[in-house]
Amino acid sequence: MEQRLANTWQMTVNERKFIEMALAADLRVDDRGPFDYRPCTITFGRVGGSSEVQLGETHVMSYVTSQLVQPYRDRPNEGTLSIFTEFSPMADPAFEAGRPGEFAIELGRIVDRGLRESGAVDMESLCVVVGKLVWSIRVDLHILDNGGNLIDAANIAALASLLTFRRPECTLGGDDNHELIIHDIEDREPLPLIIHHLPVAVTFAVFGEGNIMV
Repeated sequence: MEQRLANTWQMTVNERKFIEMALAADLRVDDRGPFDYRPCTITFGRVGGSSEVQLGETHVMSYVTSQLVQPYRDRPNEGTLSIFTEFSPMADPAFEAGRPGEFAIELGRIVDRGLRESGAVDMESLCVVVGKLVWSIRVDLHILDNGGNLIDAANIAALASLLTFRRPECTLGGDDNHELIIHDIEDREPLPLIIHHLPVAVTFAVFGEGNIMV
């Protein structure tokens, strides 16, 4: 996956041999050790639910939005979480503008699967009226620069934006107690998402005869 999402630059045979020899000596061309992560910087936006992640040379921006929708029939008391990715042609010559390509869809699926199957976000807390209304959380990932480790950077950006996102509080009122009231920020403090844990993606590769891991 990471190889297919890598940029279009191709190394020569001599460059490949040099890297393999360096790794065999526990050295890397950027002075990192075999198990050292790329330098990571997380910047949070002024508006809650937005973040930018710089992981090495890779730059990803994330933004979270929400809306009230009908729940799935088989999960009437759970909200929904969806991941969407946008690849800018300026981030990598291999990316094309317009409709999401195979790479963008696959990256979104991997990040989505990591968050969903790990149970990171409490989906039941997003239920407003069982079987009728739940919160749908959408995470938009914008790839601004692809310098490798794209899965890791996108995953961190999604987590950072989810942690700072706040949704409006809503209650049931009216004469019959069936009227949905969505409170403004001035009336009631917006609510954060309930996040149980932080599943962080870490990409690794095996070289040589399978005895060198980076």
